[in-house]
Amino acid sequence: MATAVTIHASSGPPRSDFPQPRMPSSTSSSSSPSSSTPAVSSSAGDPAATSAVRLPGRDGVSCDACVFRKSRCAMNERVNKCYSCEFHRQDCTFTLANSAGVSRSSPLPRKRKLEELLDDTSQSISTESSKRTPETAREMPHTTSTAPSPLLSGQPARHIGMTTELEPLLMEYLPLDEHNEGMLSPTQRVRKMGRDGTFMRIVDHSHAEALSMSLDAVETLVAPYGSMLVDKFFEKIHPVFPVLMEEPFRHAYRTRTGLSPLLLAAVYVLASKYLDFDPRSRTARKPDVQRLESTAMKLLSESLLRPDLVTIQAGLLIMQRSSLASSALNGQLVTAAFELGLHQDCAGWDLSVEEKGLRRRLAWALYMQDKWSALVHGRPSQMPTNNWTVRDLVEEDFTGALASSRWRGVDSTIGHGTLLFCQHIALTAILADILDTFYTLRAMEQFEAAGHNRTRYILERAKPIQIRLRDWFTNLPPEMKMDWPSTSSYGDELSEETASNGALHIAYFATEITLHRCIIRSLSPETADNYLSHICRSAAKTRLISAMDFVNRLRPAHLQAFWPAASRTNFALIGSFGALLLATAPTREEAEFYRLRLSEYRWTLSVSVKNARFLRSAIESLDIAMGLARNVPEKPGIEELMASKDASCRGGSRGPPGSGPGPAVDLEGTTGTGGGTATATAGSGTVVSVSGLASPVTSASDMSEDEYA
Repeated sequence: MATAVTIHASSGPPRSDFPQPRMPSSTSSSSSPSSSTPAVSSSAGDPAATSAVRLPGRDGVSCDACVFRKSRCAMNERVNKCYSCEFHRQDCTFTLANSAGVSRSSPLPRKRKLEELLDDTSQSISTESSKRTPETAREMPHTTSTAPSPLLSGQPARHIGMTTELEPLLMEYLPLDEHNEGMLSPTQRVRKMGRDGTFMRIVDHSHAEALSMSLDAVETLVAPYGSMLVDKFFEKIHPVFPVLMEEPFRHAYRTRTGLSPLLLAAVYVLASKYLDFDPRSRTARKPDVQRLESTAMKLLSESLLRPDLVTIQAGLLIMQRSSLASSALNGQLVTAAFELGLHQDCAGWDLSVEEKGLRRRLAWALYMQDKWSALVHGRPSQMPTNNWTVRDLVEEDFTGALASSRWRGVDSTIGHGTLLFCQHIALTAILADILDTFYTLRAMEQFEAAGHNRTRYILERAKPIQIRLRDWFTNLPPEMKMDWPSTSSYGDELSEETASNGALHIAYFATEITLHRCIIRSLSPETADNYLSHICRSAAKTRLISAMDFVNRLRPAHLQAFWPAASRTNFALIGSFGALLLATAPTREEAEFYRLRLSEYRWTLSVSVKNARFLRSAIESLDIAMGLARNVPEKPGIEELMASKDASCRGGSRGPPGSGPGPAVDLEGTTGTGGGTATATAGSGTVVSVSGLASPVTSASDMSEDEYA
């Protein structure tokens, strides 16, 4: 896809591959069961210790581990353990309670309300954070390596730009230590990653902030499905959206060390859709997904104040949840990425190969998110190309992204999901050009200034982009096609890899529709003659039918795969495009054809909702569009329109200015696909073609793929 870039591994001290979060001292000290055992056993015989078993204001009996943590003990009756002990995978014992005179035959404590447990945990974290002084903060052990990267550690850091009050030239004379760091002031340090990568860290422990939610509280929200959700995430989502490091994350999840509550909540939010397809969810309590989403958003808002790479990772995952993907959140993530220098290429920076690859993957994932967010919300893109120097992804950039068991070959980290991710980036680049060429305020001014030549001006600018789209689709690897393998039938079971292709293809159709919407909107008697209008509408009709047939061929395995947040709008755009063609149809027969096809499309969406609930919004959008289409005046019939054309020709009408033959227009082989075009011969001998009279029976199945790809 791009020229490979040779990246040399850093010769500096080793660094952690996994982003180290900002963890409160109370959470990090209690996350390891082995560290808590000596403290409990040494106080077992102390009356003061046993009197603390039943803490004031708490009903029931707390287990030994919860007594030590000073947290509520909420029992999970399904596994006969409290949620905290199940989360830490340790025995739930009541030794202290028995020594205090509580009988073993006493009934187990009742399950507390989830709200009480979460409120108590948040209050405990806030109390510990308020008691922390600058002196005690300095004594806290660091979880980072000897020379932590300011981008991966929990310490706040920001990229120094070229126009700030800090003169970059003076940084060349700053004395640096063995870690390429220098002191600017008692509270500010600078680290040089390369000539174009200088970061400033704020060394101010008095502002050390604890997240308002601990790992235990996040795990409680999804118990007992935590492990299942993590497995589903790395099975279905991470291969095609590799913004994490799989093995480091799994290790941190197993050991409960170095794992950010924000990142864990983001993984749970995105994987929660698979609870609907898990048999265990029919017998056990389902998590409160709305509360999980609000928790993740709260943690993300706190992290955005001082962002690091964990903030970007979690934000990208959360924004793949279509209900949370807002234009405002996209802007916050883009700003945070600029703070971290993700818009610059890091080839010459003093970083490990793994971290360079992680930064590039995050940069391109955010690039895709920004461009599709611009399409979905109708807002300008916030990542301009003149401030983007990140190189295209190569195989080396996926080092450490996936577990070694997922590699296809011994010496390769490239799999189906990785290729799918790269193809989505290439398609997004074409979409970005479409948005910049046709959907900016400056472009609209240029179209208006073209006057009667507006349609032809748009077609001239659309031609090279249409060729790029055709070439992109033609050059897709065979395994990326929807009909791969070609010998499969509808009843055959789809592989996980083939099922994940749907999101890429719906994005392709949305890109095609975005290009053709601008063309159709420009058509009018003043800007295009009947023949040109017929060509443009026939091409648009072919795209619409192809997109509808694609949705109709989706199987449950496709619908249950991972779909990025923009997919919800991409499905809706098909209906919106059909409504546009219906409203601009020149005849009553053509309008009725589109009305019937849209009704069929709505039925297809309605039967697919059970496997993809996000399609409900596409149905609602289609209903709104059809309601608006009822206000369009009724179109004349074909016979009535041809009669008026004959009268016009006999009267010697020459048509509007600029309606002459003009330059030939070719829309990638879409001419002549309509069949049944009505014509009338004018007095001057010219042939007048009635626009939009393509045969309603024409469908994509009657055409070769090359004609509309």
